[in-house]
Amino acid sequence: MNISAEHLKILDVMSRLSIDRASRALSKTLKTGAKISFSKCYVAEIGAVTEKMNESTDEMAGVMVGFKGNVGCKLLFMIPMHGVFILTDLYLRQPSGTTKTYDECSESVMQELGNVLAAHICNSLVSNFDATLTPLPPVVHNDYAGVMFSNLIMEQAMMDDKLVLIDTKFEICKTELACYLFLVPDVASFDKLIDAIGVYS
Repeated sequence: MNISAEHLKILDVMSRLSIDRASRALSKTLKTGAKISFSKCYVAEIGAVTEKMNESTDEMAGVMVGFKGNVGCKLLFMIPMHGVFILTDLYLRQPSGTTKTYDECSESVMQELGNVLAAHICNSLVSNFDATLTPLPPVVHNDYAGVMFSNLIMEQAMMDDKLVLIDTKFEICKTELACYLFLVPDVASFDKLIDAIGVYS
């Protein structure tokens, strides 16, 4: 993967706008102080990130969304179980601490969260960068971080040893939750993404 500093700057702006839009939509949906903050966009070694993900021994819930169009990419949002319980209580408008086990309601909440994130990230790319993009139905997982991350980058790992990652911070009611949000462009369509946002190498 050959990404120049200029490409990363553009991807940084793209990611910031996309996540800001998704964050505002999530806050409205939950009717509370929920915020996803963008940290940075960078190129990482697949092996190093996979090793980091495998270090986590916490059970997590995750939602994965693929996108189709002139730009291909995948989104993965993962959050520890206690964070899922907080989200479930907020979505269902019930007292905090009511949800204590991962069930169908929690899975539905993760699916809806995937829809919100994917739709608004997609809309931002389409409206701001003239990309052709449609999110596919979200797939919810309940596993360890390393397993879900390996599923996300399995195809890309066969073609490249690097990938583009976005670091974020997730806060609910001023409580910071340790979560992961990955938005990974397909290697095959990366040049199309650069063209779509008006930058040529």
